[in-house]
Amino acid sequence: MLAHERGTCSGSDLYFHTPSIQTREMLFYMTSCGYYYTDYNYHITRDYVEEFLLFYICDGRLSIRMGDKTIVATEGQVCFLNCHLTHEYYTIGHTEFVWIHINGSNIQQLYDHVLDLYGAHVFHSTVAPQIKKDIFDFVYVCRNDQMMPDLEASHRIYRMILTLLSGIPQRKSILASSSKKSHRITDSVVSSAMQFIGNNYRHSISVADIAQNVGMSKAHFSRIFKKQSGYAPHEYLIQIRLNRAKHLLKTTKMPIKNISQEVGYQDVTTFTSAFTNRVGLSPAQFRNSSLGST
Repeated sequence: MLAHERGTCSGSDLYFHTPSIQTREMLFYMTSCGYYYTDYNYHITRDYVEEFLLFYICDGRLSIRMGDKTIVATEGQVCFLNCHLTHEYYTIGHTEFVWIHINGSNIQQLYDHVLDLYGAHVFHSTVAPQIKKDIFDFVYVCRNDQMMPDLEASHRIYRMILTLLSGIPQRKSILASSSKKSHRITDSVVSSAMQFIGNNYRHSISVADIAQNVGMSKAHFSRIFKKQSGYAPHEYLIQIRLNRAKHLLKTTKMPIKNISQEVGYQDVTTFTSAFTNRVGLSPAQFRNSSLGST
């Protein structure tokens, strides 16, 4: 469908989709998407739309304001907007971009994680080319008068957001070779830290101990580990301990006090509290529950 918004040029297209009530309640979904060629007259201002908007800038520049923060997006950048907030965007000269409006039950939480990772609503990322392809796949299906099944669309949207969360923020000035080298170093640090935790979770270790083992300051290490693994180091350590505790609870008759010591807790009360808060059952309840109930 040809786009006729002011400022869109020949060759632009725009498509809409109306998800079912069930899809809106349970899945991620698209409401519109398009591929735009624009000139100086393209200018959008909105106070509120109950959706999120994902762009990829193919060429040119787009000034994007969300709330009180304005950033000029350039070729190769990704833009992710929470349209619940007042937002405005307009082209600076001739600009080409692909875009999609999306929504879903827990998309706000995922969006917050993306912004936490990249620090702004416009960013360079190692996964930007994949995001361009993923958005264009929706446009391509619509362009060929096809309808993507809701389950497949939901899966693709979720995968697209997870792809963003798996990426690494980049500054435009960083050379690709430097970025790859940095990525390898980061992978090595996180891998070494995970191995150290796996070998020592039974002992009373701290995040400072883990950071010292990989030769970094506690703060710097924590940022790298969280960015790469999705977990804060302390949270990852707790997960390892509790997963081991679950195994022992289900496969042995070891007393709970002994299990708590085996997985690194010197105080059974602290262990019970940590286990109950994260699992939703006490260690004793978990031991007596059926395997598929947690």
